[in-house]
Amino acid sequence: MSRLNSIFAVVVGAALVLPWSASSQADEATLAAGAGFRRPIAEVATAFEKQSGHKILQVYGHMGQVIAQARESGRVSLVCGDRAVLDAAKGVSFDRMARLGIGKLVVAYRKGLMLAKAEDLTRDDIKRIGIPDQANAIYGKAGRQFLSRTGLAGKIDPKLIPVATVPQVTSYVASGEVDAGFVNATDAIGMGSNIGGFVEVDHKLYDTVEVACGVVASAKDQVAADGFTKFLATEQARAILNRYGL
Repeated sequence: MSRLNSIFAVVVGAALVLPWSASSQADEATLAAGAGFRRPIAEVATAFEKQSGHKILQVYGHMGQVIAQARESGRVSLVCGDRAVLDAAKGVSFDRMARLGIGKLVVAYRKGLMLAKAEDLTRDDIKRIGIPDQANAIYGKAGRQFLSRTGLAGKIDPKLIPVATVPQVTSYVASGEVDAGFVNATDAIGMGSNIGGFVEVDHKLYDTVEVACGVVASAKDQVAADGFTKFLATEQARAILNRYGL
């Protein structure tokens, strides 16, 4: 196994490779993204592949892992996630950015529960609360900002179950291993009836999350990367992204 593949395997077990139609003009690009955006990005990538004949290889993790992959592998062409993190990334230069949308922090809860607002996490019947990596994951940081700005950290921190990524939190909510968890609207929407539901966190209680895809400078002339960023502005791509809350 190559060093690149070893790095990718740590994040999600394996890169998600989707089918495509071979073409003499076909190109491919590797995209690394925040794990909480897997569902919409994978769907957009599938639509792009069908239209263009190009191939988008995908790998997901929290943003600390994603930036490290882009910096160390030398084979990542596109990086998608929190624009603020992309702008501050050390050792990775971007030629341009394509906007995906504004991410929303929500609290997802398991079946059998009903929350009216995020502040309900202080209730006695809410005993275990999942939260993504609070140092590197976008919505882990947003969850921490919510706790700090509401003054509820003292009551809620003892209930927190830290994990690495948003999808891990939502899977724990779906299985009932936690009662609730901080995730993004995109992942909560994707879980559908597997969870009890979710409530949005007031956007004033955490920093705005602008979600974007950056083209790594070394890939600026890559046909597949360029085509994918242009495809993000199409009605077809916007419809997919809007459906996932972006």
